[in-house]
Amino acid sequence: MAKKTQSVSRSTQRDTGAESRSNGNGVINRPDEHSHGIHARISECAYALYEEHGRKDGQALEDWLTAEQHVLNQDV
Repeated sequence: MAKKTQSVSRSTQRDTGAESRSNGNGVINRPDEHSHGIHARISECAYALYEEHGRKDGQALEDWLTAEQHVLNQDV
């Protein structure tokens, strides 16, 4: 028996470059400027940790998680 397929169109956020997601209740969640700022601060902190470790590879996740804790604890 042959399967029928449907084509699905996706709308994109061309003007912002941000991807929207529905939470299942009809509410659309979009990344905001605050979350982008936090991400940038975590990234900068993680890179500083990478440099402190002598730019050795293999610790990216640990550096990111440490930086994340540091930045998020500053916002409390």
